[in-house]
Amino acid sequence: MDKKMKINIASTALLLLESDSDEEILININLVRKKRRLAVANYITNIALIYSPDDFKSHFRLRRETFEFLLNILAPYLKTKGRTGVGRPTETPEKQLLVSLCMLANQEVFRSISERFDISKSTAWSYVHKVCFLLSNHSGNFIKWPREAEAIKTMREFRRKQGFMNVLGAIDGTDIPISPPSREQNVYCNRNKYHSIILQAVCNANYIFTDVFIGYPGSTHDARVFRNSDLGQMIEENPNMLFPANSHILRDSAYKNTNYVLTPYRDNGHLTQIQKNYNFKHSSTRVCIEQSFGLLKGRFRILKHVNIYRTELIPPLVLACCVLHNICMQKNDMVEPIYDPDELQMAEAYSAGRIDNTGLAKRNYIASLLINE
Repeated sequence: MDKKMKINIASTALLLLESDSDEEILININLVRKKRRLAVANYITNIALIYSPDDFKSHFRLRRETFEFLLNILAPYLKTKGRTGVGRPTETPEKQLLVSLCMLANQEVFRSISERFDISKSTAWSYVHKVCFLLSNHSGNFIKWPREAEAIKTMREFRRKQGFMNVLGAIDGTDIPISPPSREQNVYCNRNKYHSIILQAVCNANYIFTDVFIGYPGSTHDARVFRNSDLGQMIEENPNMLFPANSHILRDSAYKNTNYVLTPYRDNGHLTQIQKNYNFKHSSTRVCIEQSFGLLKGRFRILKHVNIYRTELIPPLVLACCVLHNICMQKNDMVEPIYDPDELQMAEAYSAGRIDNTGLAKRNYIASLLINE
C-alpha cells in the first residue's frame, strides 16, 4: 500500500473522532470501510497495471510475464463463483494467485497478507492452500526425469562444465525449517539442532529440478530418505529405465557409491592425483544442486521457516515452490540465491549395505579418463 492510500485511510479514520452521535459514528465507520476497500482495490490495480517490472518482481519474486503464464494455467481452476448468500464471493483468479505468491515469496504472516488484500486470514490461507494444491497436481508437467533426447542433452550440458561424462543429474537433500508439532519435536530435530523436513531433489545442469521427494522429518539420514524415495525404489527395481547409455547421478559421501550414484573418494590423506582430480571435477559438477536450492530459497522466502503446524500440509507447499522454481528457470526469470552455510559442511558418511564393486570400477574408470580432460 503506497503513501497516498495510507493518508486517505488515516483522514477518513479521523472522522470517527469528530463524530457527535452514534448515527454519525456508524456512517463514518462505513465510510472508513469503503475507503479501505477502494484502497485495496487500488493496490491490486497498481500491481497489475502500474508497478514497474522491478517493483512487481520485488514484491512477488517473479516477472509479470511469468505471472501471466501461471495465471493462464491456473485461472480455469480459480474461476470466480457466484455469491451463495453467505459470506463474500470468491475473489478473481488474479487476486487469489497474487495472495498466494505474496505469501510464498515473503516471510509475512497471514495477518499482514489479509490486511493488504482486504480478506480474512482464513480466506488468505484457503487461497494459498488451493494454489499450492493445484501447482502440486501440475508438478508432472514441470518436474520431469530426462529421457531420450532430453537425457542426451542433459549429459552433454553437464560434460561442458568439467568434462564429467554421462551425468544425468546431481542429487542432494536440504532442510526446510518448520514449526514442529508439539508431540513430535524430537523427530523433526535435525543434526544442526533445529526442526525441519527434508527436501530431496535431483537437478540438471541448468538448475531445473528433475525429481523431488519431500516430507521426511529432519532427523532422518539422507541415505534412508533416498532409499525410501520413489527414485530410490525405481533405481533398486529397474535402473535401466532411468539411466540410458551407462549414465548416472552425482552425490556426496552421504550415499554409498554405486553404478548409478557416483560419490567422491573418501579423503583419507592418501589420495592419488587421479583421485583428487576426480573429486574436484565431481564437486565442481555436482555443485549445481546446491545452487538450485539456493535459487529456490532465494525466491521463496517462506522456505526459510514454514510456520505451519499441520506437517501434512507442508510437502504440497514445498512442492509448489519447486514447480514455480522450474517455471521461472525455464522462463529465464532469475533471482539472487540464498545459501545455507550448514549445507556446505561435509556430509555424514554412510556405509551400510554391501559394497558395489561395479560402481567402484566405474568410478575408477571415469577418474582415469578425467585426468586428461
